[in-house]
This record gives sequence, C-alpha cells and structure tokens, in this order.
Amino acid sequence: MNVLNQLGELALGSRLRRLSDQIMREGVEIYKNNGIDFEAKFFPIFYLLLQKSHLSVTEISIELGLAHPSVIQTLREMERRKLITSVRDKKDGRKRLVALTQRAMELSEKMEPVWNDIATAMHDMIATHKHNILSAMESIENDFLGKGLADRVVEITTQRKLNEVEIIDYDQSYARYFKDINYEWIEKYFTIEAIDKEVLENHKTYILDKGGHIFFAKYHNDIVGTCALIKFDDEKYELSKMGVMEGYQGKQIGKKLGLAIIDKAKEKGAKTLFLDSNRKLVPAINLYKRLGFKTINNTNESVYQRSNISMELDLTKNEYIQ
Repeated sequence: MNVLNQLGELALGSRLRRLSDQIMREGVEIYKNNGIDFEAKFFPIFYLLLQKSHLSVTEISIELGLAHPSVIQTLREMERRKLITSVRDKKDGRKRLVALTQRAMELSEKMEPVWNDIATAMHDMIATHKHNILSAMESIENDFLGKGLADRVVEITTQRKLNEVEIIDYDQSYARYFKDINYEWIEKYFTIEAIDKEVLENHKTYILDKGGHIFFAKYHNDIVGTCALIKFDDEKYELSKMGVMEGYQGKQIGKKLGLAIIDKAKEKGAKTLFLDSNRKLVPAINLYKRLGFKTINNTNESVYQRSNISMELDLTKNEYIQ
C-alpha cells in the first residue's frame, strides 16, 4: 500500500487527482487509438457547447461548477486547437460568447461513438464494485455545497482548542495571576484607574466575599487567562476583568471563560449579565457579541473612565452561544 492510501481521508484530494490524471491519460490514448486529435480535459466544455451552442465564460463556469481561471485556461488551449471561436451576442453587441468551430462540429461526429464506448467501459468498471462511485461523488459534492471542507475544519479546530483549555475555580495560590494578567492588558491599552487597583488588589473583598466568582483558564498546565463575575444585586451580575496573556490569544480561551461566567451567573440565579468595555478592543467586543451580549446606552453610569460601550445579556432568553 502506498503512502497516499495509508493517509486515508487526509489524502482524499490527492487520490481523486491521481485517479483523474489516470483517466485523463487513458482518455488521450483512447482518442489517439481512434485517430482523433483531442484532449480529454476539453470534454466537459466541448460537450456543454454541443448542447448549449453559445455561452459566455461566466456561464460555462457556472454550468460546470469550475473556477473562472480554469475555464479561461482550457478555452485558450481549445482556441489554439481551433475547436472554439468567439462570437458576438445578438442581444448585447458588447458581450462575447464562445461557440464550437465547424471543425469541432465535424470532430464531434467522430467522437460520439468513442464516447459511448468510454461510457460503457466506465459503467462496467463501476458496476463491479459494491458502492456506486458516481452516487457517492454526487453526495460528497452536495455536502461541499452545503458546508465546505474549510468551514468544517474551522469548527473542528475551534472545538479542539476549546478542549485544550481547562477552566478552574478560584484558588488563593492563583491570586497573583488575576492581578498580573489584568494589569498586563490594561497597561498595554489604557491607564490603570483607581477602580482597577481596588478590584485587583482587594479581589477577595470586592468580588468573592460579596457573592461573586473568579475563574482561571489553564492551558497545558499554565494559567493564561482569568475572568470575574461581580454581583450587582440578586438578579444582576457583571462580567469583569477578562484577560488572556499575551501570546495565547486565538486559542478560544476568552470564549471558554465567557461561557463559564455565563453558566455561573445562571447558577446564581442572575437574570441579567452586563459589562463595560472600550470599542478599541475589537476582538473582545466581537467575542461578547458572539456570546449574545447586546449594546446598551448607559456608559455614563460606568465606574471606568475608559469605558465607551456597555453591553448586556438577557440570561432568561438563552441566546448565548453553546
């Protein structure tokens, strides 16, 4: 078994290309054996033009589901072989259409019986297998139309990164991380305010003793993130002091901390979760939006001078992401 076969799904594209190349090579040989000067790769466009007569490059691309540059490249080769020509659209004189030449039309008469022979041979090969490759290909192609490979990989990668992050409860041994991580990001973008010092230096009194909570994010045994839940009243809590250490962004740490805070707030009976932030923190604002927070107009009430956006999440509606 060669390496591509051993790689399984990871080499599916390469194996399909290998099979395609094999069919193309044998197609050239088949046409040559029948005295026909024709490239197998021309067939989809050639056959389409036999059926549709005149088409634009864009229409060909859409009909065949092929990339525009790929269609143009093949058309250029066909034009050099005098198989196609460019004609003016009768409805729009500015538009050029592609059509088969007289030579191509005559060639198609010689190729028709060869195509039938190729179709019969391919059918016989496919019929010997338990699974019909054409049906399988159609199903896979439809899957790609619904959700492409890149999107699927993004989802899997996101989940993998989430699984690599462990959210742990407050422990006195981690207290310094709550201060260090938050001082790091505040000093990078803003100026430390009096309220920052009060919350960070006296977090046990300001947060924990009043019914709040502090989470830490552990990534590969290192504490790399933190976030606090501060009690405002029995039904309203604040998401505050979320920070992720420099170099660890993009690992879904903020998302997992946010989800933990939301679950903890619901557990405590909160109906509303709010936060104050600054619009320059674009990644953070985008995260809050994905978590379900909506912008509200009460920034004048914020205890932070740097705050220019306030957001709120209605915990009774279960709108936050899972």
